[in-house]
Amino acid sequence: MKYELHDLVRYFHNVRNKKGELNPIIGEDKLAVTSALAYLLEDNNMVIKAYSGTGKTVIMDAVFNLLPDEYYHTIEHLSETAVWYEAEKINRARFVAIPEAQKLPEGVMEVIKTWGDNRPAFRKRTDVTIGETVEQTLHPKFVFMCVAVENDKGSAYFDAELERRCMIGHTNPTAKQTESVIKHKLMHVALPKKELLTMSDDEIKGLKQHVLNAIGRRDDERAMQLRNPCAPFLMKAIPSIFPVSRSKVQYLLKLINAVARFYDDEILRVERDGVTYGLVTPKHNWLALRIYLDTFISECLHMPSHGTDILQLFPDTALDKFGMSADVVKLTESEIKKEAKRAGLPFTKLRPVLSALVMTGFLEMDETEKGKTKYFKSPLISDPSKKIKWNDLIEKTEEFVREKWPEISSEYIGRSCGSIEITDPFSGDHIKLGKGAKTAIDVETIDKDVKPPFQSKADERLWDGDMTKFLLLATGDYNEKDIEKIKRIDSR
Repeated sequence: MKYELHDLVRYFHNVRNKKGELNPIIGEDKLAVTSALAYLLEDNNMVIKAYSGTGKTVIMDAVFNLLPDEYYHTIEHLSETAVWYEAEKINRARFVAIPEAQKLPEGVMEVIKTWGDNRPAFRKRTDVTIGETVEQTLHPKFVFMCVAVENDKGSAYFDAELERRCMIGHTNPTAKQTESVIKHKLMHVALPKKELLTMSDDEIKGLKQHVLNAIGRRDDERAMQLRNPCAPFLMKAIPSIFPVSRSKVQYLLKLINAVARFYDDEILRVERDGVTYGLVTPKHNWLALRIYLDTFISECLHMPSHGTDILQLFPDTALDKFGMSADVVKLTESEIKKEAKRAGLPFTKLRPVLSALVMTGFLEMDETEKGKTKYFKSPLISDPSKKIKWNDLIEKTEEFVREKWPEISSEYIGRSCGSIEITDPFSGDHIKLGKGAKTAIDVETIDKDVKPPFQSKADERLWDGDMTKFLLLATGDYNEKDIEKIKRIDSR
C-alpha cells in the first residue's frame, strides 16, 4: 500500500493513548505533521511552545506513539545529577522526549544545549566501588520538547541560544480551537467508538511500519545524500531582510527533505564519484510549503508569541494601483483588546505583543490623532506562498537539472516536472500541479465530481445525515448556508 501524508493527518485524527483510548489531535494538523516529519525523518530538534492545556503534550505523545517503546526515552523532572544515572537508557534510545522542559534544572538544560551542537556531554564522578574517578558520557540526541510559555523560570533557561538550535511550533490558543476540542470530547462520550474512528488498526499499523522504514533508511550509513534542484528558486518566499533567516532556512529545507523521505520511492537516484545522490522533486517542495511555510515565515520574522492571532484581528490592508494604502482599518490598543477577548485569546499583557509586531514590520502605527495611538496591518507583508510562481519554479528547475544533473535530467523532467498529481495532506483531495499553475498554492482539483457545497471528496463521503458528527470531523470550513444545503441533500 502506498501511504500519503494525508494518512499521517488521518492518524493524528485517530490517535489513541497507551490505554487504547481515542485521543485525537483536533485543529492542529500542520503542527502535528511538521513535528512528525521534521523530528522523526530529518533529525531536527523540535519544540512546541504554548500555554498549558492547549494540547502540546498530546501532539508529542501522538508523535512518539508512532514508534516502538524501545526507540525513545522520556526525561521527566530530574535533579541536576539524576539524568546521569539514566545515561545508559538515554544512550540506547534513538529519540528523547521532554514533556515539560521548563521544569528541568539548569544543569540538564546545559546538556540539551550541548547536544544541540551535536557534541556529547561529559561528567566526571568518583566510583566508590573502585576508588577512582570515571568519566560518564551522554551521546548527542535529538530531542522533542514541550515548553509552557507562562512559566517565567523555564523561559529563563530556554533562551535564544537554545532556540536557534530547534524547530519551534505553537499550538492554537483561540476560543474557536477550544470549542472544537470540547465538541469532540462531548461527542466522544455520546457516540459508539466506531462512529468516531475513521482509520482502521491495520492502516495505523502499516503507517507506523512505513515511518520506521523511513527512519531505518535515514540511519543507514551508506544512505544517499539528498539534493533539491528546486531550492535555488524558493528565494522569493524567504524574508532575507532579517539575518535570522540564515539559520532558520535550514528547517524549511530539512522539512522538504523529510517529505521526500516519506515518499522514498519517488526519489530519483544517481551515482556520481562513488556517492549516491537522491533528487527531491517539485511535488515534495510543494507539500512542504503547504505544511510549513507560514510557520517558517513567522519564525524568520521573529513573530512574537501569538502574534499571528493578533494579526488575524485586522482586515488586510490593500494597496491601490499607485502602491498606496487603501481601505486601512486602524484600531486602538483598547479596541484590539476587546477584539482579542471576543476571539478568546488568552492575553493578559497585550502591549509587548503589539510592540514586537511593530518592530518586525507586521503592524504600523498612526499617532497623528492627539492622545491616541492606532495600529494597522502593514500592506508590505503579503502571503509568502503567493510570491512563488510555480510555473517559473518548474521551468527554472528543468534548466537547472539539465545543466547540473545531465545524466538523469530526462528522467527527472519527464517524471517530476510535467503534470504532477498530489494528494492534499489536509483535505485528501487529488490535485494536479503543472506549468500552468500561477503560484505555489494554485492547483487544479482532480476530484471534479465533488458535489457542492462539499469542499472535498472526504467530506462528501463523511456525510451520513448526522450534522453534529459531520461538523466535528469535516476538513472544510462550512458556513450556515452550506449547512442548510447539506441538510437538503440528506432530505432528498
